[in-house]
Amino acid sequence: MRKIVLSVLVISLLASCKEKESKTFTVSGVLHNAPSKVVYIEESDITTGQKTVKDSSAIATDGKFSISLDAKKDAVYNLLLQNDVSQFVTLINDASKINVDADFTKKTDFYTVTGSSASKSIQEYLAKITGMQKERFNIYFQVDSLKRNNGDSTLVTNLNNQEKQISTDEKTYTQQTIQQATNSSLALFILSTYQGMARDPNFRVNGFTDTEVVALLTDMLNKFPERTDIAGIRNSVEGTIPKTMWVGKPAPEISLPDTEGRTVKLSSFRGKYVLVDFWASWCGPCRRENPNVVQAFKQFKNKNFTILGVSLDRPGQKEAWVQAIKEDNLTWTHISDLKFWQSEVVPVYQIGSIPFNVLVDPAGKVVAENLRGNALEQKLQEVLN
Repeated sequence: MRKIVLSVLVISLLASCKEKESKTFTVSGVLHNAPSKVVYIEESDITTGQKTVKDSSAIATDGKFSISLDAKKDAVYNLLLQNDVSQFVTLINDASKINVDADFTKKTDFYTVTGSSASKSIQEYLAKITGMQKERFNIYFQVDSLKRNNGDSTLVTNLNNQEKQISTDEKTYTQQTIQQATNSSLALFILSTYQGMARDPNFRVNGFTDTEVVALLTDMLNKFPERTDIAGIRNSVEGTIPKTMWVGKPAPEISLPDTEGRTVKLSSFRGKYVLVDFWASWCGPCRRENPNVVQAFKQFKNKNFTILGVSLDRPGQKEAWVQAIKEDNLTWTHISDLKFWQSEVVPVYQIGSIPFNVLVDPAGKVVAENLRGNALEQKLQEVLN
């Protein structure tokens, strides 16, 4: 848990905080077996990522320390030891007195925090998300071992499904934590931390799309209208979302071979709502998004809805394409010319990156595009119910 560091949302989230009245708060407690004689407290600006050391305290022989600050309301603070760049506790000054008790000989659950409900929520979130990541990575390494040793393919598929479910659960848990937060800095911290992990491929985290981030920030602003900086962040992110290209236009025809070599046309699905899903087996973000698509298919497949998967897999990589379809449980029609970015669909649909999709109505007109995460389910609820 101590390895998880606070990350900025994205460069487009830069915004300046409105100055607020100061208040005094005190952080004190006991640091058992600390490998240092000094503890520092730094303020971390969530919107810019800037960290500023504000004060320090000597650690007494019995481990006791105490730091008092005059600071802005609703700010995030880190405690760190001398000569250590990583924080060992993250706090929010939502109380006048915060107590921290830490034992540096412990590898997990090494600290407790009392007096601050927001700080306690941070601790609980980091503990929970770290546990889920450990479980997911254990499964990932099992799968890797099985693949290298030609293990049971059914077991590999089951384990892959388990890993994807945990990834979905991580995102759902994070969203719920943000939406249930009663402190604005807590909500921003959770969103920032999760998105920071999502941008690092080593974490293999299924991050929120820009559209989902805007929705979460809008909810925050409604709950905390005094945080004018949240409005600035939201507007900045919203400005980076590409404008729709195909909505209201007829969907261009697609005619490509399926996994059996039979030619399939998009127009053959006329009369149904069709999600044309552009993806590839080599595309990490696509594979992480696939559980959301699978869930939508299961929920709406009996309501005049289907999916046409269009892969941008590489030449000679048919086996990888078919295996990915099987591993991800993509039980709908799939087509591809296996020409990578030279696929004929790329210029036709002006595809700049994947995953990308368009939702086509029964008459062949595009009614939505680039639906990811919860946005896909919400749109299908709207048009099919």
